[in-house]
Amino acid sequence: MRKLFLYCSVFFLSLAALVAVSAVLIYNSQHLDAYKLENKGARTAFYDDKGDLITSTDETFDVAKAPEHIKWAFICVEDKDFYRHKGISYNRVAKAAYKNIESKKTKEGASTISQQLIKNTHLTPERTMKRKVREAALAIKLEKQYSKDQILNMYLDAVYFGNGITGISNASHFYYNKGAQELTIREAAGLAGMLRSPGRFNPLTNPVNFTDRTNFVLNMMYNQCKITKDEYQSARTQDLTIHGKRDSGDASAYLNAAIEQVKKLCGDNGYKVYTFFDAEVQTAINEVANTPDYAIKTVSGKTADTCIISATPNGQINALHTNNKLVLNAKRNFASTLKPLVVYAPAIERGVVTPDTVIMDTPYVAGDFHPKNHDDKFRGEVTVRESLANSYNVPAVKVLEYTGLANAVDIGRGLGLNLSDDESLALALGATTNGVTAMELLGGFCGISNGGFLTMPSFIKRVENKNGDIIWQYMEPHKQAISKRVLSNNTCLTVTDMLRETVKSGTAKKMASLDFDIVAKTGTTERGQTGTNTDAVNISYTPSRVLLVWNGNASMKPENDLPKGSSGGGLTTFIARDIQKAINKGDQKFEKPEPIKLAEPVSYKPEKLSITLRGSTGSTGAPALGFNTVAGKQYKIYKCIGGTVSLMEVIKANGNEYNFVDSTAPKQTIIEYHVMCGEVMSNTIKIYTARDINTNAQKDTKSKHWYF
Repeated sequence: MRKLFLYCSVFFLSLAALVAVSAVLIYNSQHLDAYKLENKGARTAFYDDKGDLITSTDETFDVAKAPEHIKWAFICVEDKDFYRHKGISYNRVAKAAYKNIESKKTKEGASTISQQLIKNTHLTPERTMKRKVREAALAIKLEKQYSKDQILNMYLDAVYFGNGITGISNASHFYYNKGAQELTIREAAGLAGMLRSPGRFNPLTNPVNFTDRTNFVLNMMYNQCKITKDEYQSARTQDLTIHGKRDSGDASAYLNAAIEQVKKLCGDNGYKVYTFFDAEVQTAINEVANTPDYAIKTVSGKTADTCIISATPNGQINALHTNNKLVLNAKRNFASTLKPLVVYAPAIERGVVTPDTVIMDTPYVAGDFHPKNHDDKFRGEVTVRESLANSYNVPAVKVLEYTGLANAVDIGRGLGLNLSDDESLALALGATTNGVTAMELLGGFCGISNGGFLTMPSFIKRVENKNGDIIWQYMEPHKQAISKRVLSNNTCLTVTDMLRETVKSGTAKKMASLDFDIVAKTGTTERGQTGTNTDAVNISYTPSRVLLVWNGNASMKPENDLPKGSSGGGLTTFIARDIQKAINKGDQKFEKPEPIKLAEPVSYKPEKLSITLRGSTGSTGAPALGFNTVAGKQYKIYKCIGGTVSLMEVIKANGNEYNFVDSTAPKQTIIEYHVMCGEVMSNTIKIYTARDINTNAQKDTKSKHWYF
């Protein structure tokens, strides 16, 4: 028994010694970065396109000069022992540990204001023991180097208040339209209450939660004797007016996006970051976006989510306006705005159609897929140009089918869209498997407007370290060491020329009054049969400017949908028109494209050419066709269902066997197939499809597909 006691004692003493030594080593290895702490919580210094320091507001908040109730609002709810501990509140640690063990889950944290400041300025948000130990060590060092009021001041300048707002001064202006020094007791309590969950307690989107949380903070202030009974009762009855608007020159959304980008590129180490930010463009965008007549509401009457991005054709983002920072990289279906990128540009690049090619706008059925136009009407013969301008869906599906889905996906990816391997013909309507981001959509249109180069839009021009050495620099797409041209310049000019009609008489005709060269594409995403919409988009460009305007429902909760009639061609286009008018000088012109030549087969003698078509359902249940080809000749594959003949695909041969799987075929149907090469027609085969068809059958033969 004595030996067991001795062994246990040695073990626990050794463990304690190991922990103590580790704590000392970790403590000594941590270093405070004064630059990160003392620059309004900014982890780097950000400069605009002219080299001037970017600031969101000229106001400097000073705890020592502010009314006492402001600091107590935050201390009472976040760290009531702030003036008593030395960086770590051991009482809070013990209490939180007990409650978490009792509930068998992590319900409470124990971070002090000092620890939160360290986390916001020095560390990543990962939840690991290593980070918590580093956080504690740095918090202790922080308390030794700075006074309590200095720590509180740096904390209030660094914390996040939702809606892309960082710092108490910016939050005060955004939510209350006043300086932070002027906050009333209730207003201060409201801001303090938001810190635990800026989204949940957002006064713009969750006003009831915000009010309840504000009252909770007031109770804590009163119970901790930081306000009198009269002050408490007065604050409880005060009416708050939520402003919810940014100043015209506010750069906080842009700054937050730039911060996120530099963290991904270089980490966070007190760099100097030079951006493409243009204060004049930002001011123009904010003024238009904040116009009362352009206030877009959801079906429940709340302000709709907004994202507006301005960039050059080379992807240099110079302004950003958004009331929801998550929208920028959220996966969305941007509807018809994708058509120029994944339908018409690929078709023109491959010589499948010209702007004047006539497409039959007639009912189309492929299995369970039966697209309709937005007004449920069919117009018979329409040109490709008309189809794009008026955003007709059925002609777009047919053009995509002629081009080949895999071919269109390849070009879409080349333009920066993160498309999946299992995209379907619904891609022609802008419905992608996993969605694309606003940044990807912007990059795709930059690619069209800069002559066909893959473009990855950037907020950042270059990053320098403390010694002035450039550690990262943005290169224009065509100047990169390994630049990627996805489309020919003439294809891009042709798509641009087609999009002129969208502004003149199509879905973006509200922009027709602009007196300079501009093109646009609109898109609207509907929610099933409810009649409401989740996305309204207008993306427009001039020879020098690409502008994306999006309004919609970021949360995808039905109550946050746009009301019926809110389309990309509505208020969203009016906003785009007024912004383009404000930021463009209109002294540049688009180039004219050369006529498009359709891909033609090499001359041959028809009487010596024969095509033998083979086919079966195979193991997939879908019709699988095959035929031998002659190099350089063009072949067209047709199918006929119930007397209706449709063109399925156009290929240019390489002299090998060509294999094709019709994954769009309806099940339990007799289908006739034939192939044409010029005037030569193959034999006709009939295939009866299986009861169940593998809709991903096309993936089985993808390696055999080749395009020109």
